[in-house]
Amino acid sequence: MSAPQVKNNYDPSIMAESYAQWEKSLEIEIQRTFDVVNRDVLESDITRDLARLKDPQVDPDFLCTWTGILWDRTSMSRTAIEVQKAPLGFNHLIKTCLKHNLVEIMIMITTRYGTFRLGMKNGHALASYCALAVLVDLLHIGTHAERQAIADEMLNHDVMDICLKNIDSWLCSYRRLAASTIRSLAGLIGDRISAGTIADIIAKMCAFVLQGPRFFVEQFHAPETKWQGGIIVLRGLNATEAEVAKCALRYSGLAHDDALWAAQGLVCTYPVLSAKFRLEILKKRPEIVDLLFDCAITPRPAWYPERQADAVACEILALLFQWPPYVVPGVSSPLDGSSRTQEWKALSQALTILTSREEWSERLIEVWMSVEEEDWRHVDSLFHNVKNYGAKTLLGKRTFQLAFELRGIKRISILRLITTLTHAADSCGITNAELESLLRVAYVASQKVKQADKETEEDHLMHMERTQDMFGVQVGDSRIAPQVDPPLQIAEEIVIGPTALARLLAVLGQRGVLDSIQTLKKAPNGLSTATSLDQVQMITHPEVIRKFLLIAIRRVESRTESGRTVARSNPCYARMHFMSSAELGAALVSFDRYTRGKYAEEVRGVRKQLVVALGNASEMAIRTGQSQTALSLALGAITSAESIPDTEGLDEAITAKNMRRADQARATLRQGEIVPQRFRVQKCTRAALRGVMGCLIDLSQPAMSVLTVLSRSCVRRAFSPFLVRGYAAKAPTEQKSGIGAKDASAVEEKTLSSCPPGTVLEGLNYLKGQPTVIALPDEEYPPWLWDLLKPKVYEDDGPGGKAEKKRLRKENQQRIKDQNFMKTQ
Repeated sequence: MSAPQVKNNYDPSIMAESYAQWEKSLEIEIQRTFDVVNRDVLESDITRDLARLKDPQVDPDFLCTWTGILWDRTSMSRTAIEVQKAPLGFNHLIKTCLKHNLVEIMIMITTRYGTFRLGMKNGHALASYCALAVLVDLLHIGTHAERQAIADEMLNHDVMDICLKNIDSWLCSYRRLAASTIRSLAGLIGDRISAGTIADIIAKMCAFVLQGPRFFVEQFHAPETKWQGGIIVLRGLNATEAEVAKCALRYSGLAHDDALWAAQGLVCTYPVLSAKFRLEILKKRPEIVDLLFDCAITPRPAWYPERQADAVACEILALLFQWPPYVVPGVSSPLDGSSRTQEWKALSQALTILTSREEWSERLIEVWMSVEEEDWRHVDSLFHNVKNYGAKTLLGKRTFQLAFELRGIKRISILRLITTLTHAADSCGITNAELESLLRVAYVASQKVKQADKETEEDHLMHMERTQDMFGVQVGDSRIAPQVDPPLQIAEEIVIGPTALARLLAVLGQRGVLDSIQTLKKAPNGLSTATSLDQVQMITHPEVIRKFLLIAIRRVESRTESGRTVARSNPCYARMHFMSSAELGAALVSFDRYTRGKYAEEVRGVRKQLVVALGNASEMAIRTGQSQTALSLALGAITSAESIPDTEGLDEAITAKNMRRADQARATLRQGEIVPQRFRVQKCTRAALRGVMGCLIDLSQPAMSVLTVLSRSCVRRAFSPFLVRGYAAKAPTEQKSGIGAKDASAVEEKTLSSCPPGTVLEGLNYLKGQPTVIALPDEEYPPWLWDLLKPKVYEDDGPGGKAEKKRLRKENQQRIKDQNFMKTQ
């Protein structure tokens, strides 16, 4: 269909009316195409339309209308899924479009018309926007496999280059769309983006946020670009140009949130980015530290009081300088080998980049003060005035409370950075004055939190803020992403605050300046203007320190107890409780060591609490299948127990439990090395299994005795990953010797055991006068023996059936075990 032609006598009103009718008929025609039920007809029509869209001479109105209607369809699907009114997955229309290279064509349209210039047809500019917006919606409405396929194809067509280009676009809507695209891709692209690209994206996103709203306001009023507001901001709503322009400020706030969430998604990944990779990011663009601090201290805008960008900037800083997830800072472990040394070296170098930035300690304090100096009544008044900036309704109570939870995230992120910096104070060249400047922040965070009182709104909001922890950090789209351990975990302020203060005091004690602070007559050079000498001397006074230590030990105990409470329902969350309790305990132990026992009476019992917390954390890691973390924590608990004096009263049974946990984690790790089916099991392992089976046939021979038969070297060979790799590498050579791959697999299927019949199984005849145990042919063993290790599967026979009874019994047994375990701690 082409635009109508008007002959001779030109009448603008008739022309406009005719054009509107044609535009309406075009829209109806495309809607009918999308609604076709017959699949063959739909496929034919979609093939025709997509081929037409690829034509560089395609009519701008058709291009704009087709992509716009498809965007309407994907947006409606996304909304239905978000409100849980529709299941995840692409419908037949989307599948048909994808079959005919929808992703490639949409990116081609975005690239072809993505550079806006004055005089450019709005149809081209809008089509470029809608094409990429369609792909963003597809990253939210598909199943995980479908979303992953879309993300991979988008990356193959250089979508990241398009987004980096659009961040600098002249159109504000293109900038926000680029941020939304990266945010939607972040949880799906894994490690396919280089450290340099991530550094560039973070820098561009921060610069975009710091530009403020002026750019948006100008474009929402300019005749050439005001179409962005009417179609993108209030799409589908009847609104005047003045009402649309009024939304520019709030739209800028949404865009800035998207920008920093996009940056956060690139560093908040699972598995966690290595310290070396994060160091490469910082080396490429060290100025992102300053940019993130600038974003974190921006004042709350009146037109967008629910903003999240400042808290997200703090999260990114914490992510860039975080510890490995299996490490409790301050706790040594026998596993501290070369890999951990490399991780710590990279983290230390990253922290050096942070401390090399001008006035870095002042920036940390400034972020903290931006929260502390913001009155909750001011925030409340901003929320009540959002209608003045285009909001249709007042923001809800939950959104208001979320603002204070985000304030809490800013606070604990800064405390996490301070705590981490104390472990590298010497290597980073942190001065005593800089450490003393941070004392007030940590001291304020260590104070008691008032109980929540719903009748007193201020106390209720402050309680929410100061008890906010960080555990459920977004990884891509958390609603449909696979369940993973949150990449960033920070304890609430009442735990991380005392940890930061204890670490600061410990470093000052280690340097031998803690006691001399009381004799100072004037503030040392370099002390922050936000911290006075009187405050430093008050915080470091021996009596104040004694009171703090008693409070901190109670926090260790209460944190461990809260971990026991949540262990039954959420072992991952419980592990975070136990690990944060252990970190606080380790900080107190370090303080006691560096002050040479001056406060030994006040910290009595903390070493025992440290061992208990580490052991419990190891148990939680075992339950969640994180054997490497479990082993590290269990060995840390064993090591910490070695230096505990008898006055601590540590029960030997606790150490025995931790040793069993370490053995269990080791066993799981060894099994994990030979579990993958692509590797063939070593012969000695098969022989051992054959021996166990032989013992099961003769019940007079305990099956477990076979474990004493295997020599240490035999077990090491059986579980060695290097032998597995070597065997896998030699497989092609072995196939050349006469047996093809197909024939070899047939032999393996026929032979159940690699132990030939008649093999003497040494060491199994341990009873006096017992004859030698000899392996029998496979067929002489009962068939059920070969399936003995397979888990029994019960058919689903409905409610009250055998399968349900077995499941309930298993859950009840596990619950009893959990309760018994907690009673012994």
